[in-house]
Amino acid sequence: MDVKISVVLPVYNVANYLRKCLDSLVNQTFKDFEVICVNDGSTDLSLGILEGYAVSDSRFKIINQENQGLSGARNTGIEHVQGDYVIFVDSDDWLEENALELLYDHVKGFNSDITMFKFKFFDEDTKKISESQNSKLEIIPDSLITSNFNYNNVLDILFKISHSPFNKLYKTSFLRELDAKFLYGSYYEDLEFFYKVFLKAEKVSVLPKYLYFYRIRDESISNIGDEGSFDIFNVLKSTKQILIDSNIYIEVKNEWLMFIIVNLKFIYLRLDIQFKDQFLLEMKDKYNDFSLNEVVYNENWHYEDRAFHESILLAENYKEFDLYYEKICYEILSKHYKTLSNEYKKQIDMLTDENNQLKEKLNENSIKNKFSKIVKL
Repeated sequence: MDVKISVVLPVYNVANYLRKCLDSLVNQTFKDFEVICVNDGSTDLSLGILEGYAVSDSRFKIINQENQGLSGARNTGIEHVQGDYVIFVDSDDWLEENALELLYDHVKGFNSDITMFKFKFFDEDTKKISESQNSKLEIIPDSLITSNFNYNNVLDILFKISHSPFNKLYKTSFLRELDAKFLYGSYYEDLEFFYKVFLKAEKVSVLPKYLYFYRIRDESISNIGDEGSFDIFNVLKSTKQILIDSNIYIEVKNEWLMFIIVNLKFIYLRLDIQFKDQFLLEMKDKYNDFSLNEVVYNENWHYEDRAFHESILLAENYKEFDLYYEKICYEILSKHYKTLSNEYKKQIDMLTDENNQLKEKLNENSIKNKFSKIVKL
């Protein structure tokens, strides 16, 4: 079947959220698309819900497989894509109803390998909708919004661009040419996948519209903090090799090292306590391999990231690590505020001197005026 857009939808035990996602697809203003629903061994009512939609709408295709994880489900979906373009949608999220129409209209003009668009967060607990610098794509310069660009145009912000797969439309022929797949059975597979394809894309464009809602919930992979969190070490190793193979590692090394620490900190702080000692040992073991001994701090480093990096080699266990981390955070902040206080004191002293000089001039002028009046009399 010849369709314009393929939606790859991995499904695993999301019965409570699935209808919201599927309805957002059924109600799309753009009609020429297919939905490849990869049922990844669901044990709840997810499959039954999918079958109900597939019966009433032939655009929904169901592929059943034993559980292979999110990366395995996405890879299965890629193999069955028939559309000219492909978009990955998580089954607990949803699209704006005009999302596919706006994306297709955009890509017809730009002919991009990758098109990025804005998204918003939906907090399952609070029911509040929010956004961030990443979700708003604010990091992309306005000058690049009106035309295609590639990684060479954004090397200085390469690691600040959202690497999420769900806020991007990919040209199918581009992915097939690369034989692009997600790291099988791995957490954080989207990180490696993004750099693998982004650094090969000749044409990247931005559609500056909010088209996607990402649901934040406690059961999501990014919040679990289990043994799968250790996948980050292989993902970072693989991504580093991608940078080397693309001949940009030396140029982006300082930003890359900061990116490593940001990701390790993000995962460690959410890690179940039973895995923290092991994670610390792994960070120590990979310290030189990741060139963390070559970190150079600059003004772009957040003090918490710097404190996290400094604590790795100091601690023997997670309790020591947490204490060092907190201590160094306080030390950096104390030094910062002390420096800030001294700067303010200098400015106050300077303003006081200027004020005193102004007063002296005013007094001097006042005496001259009085003398002038006396002389005239």
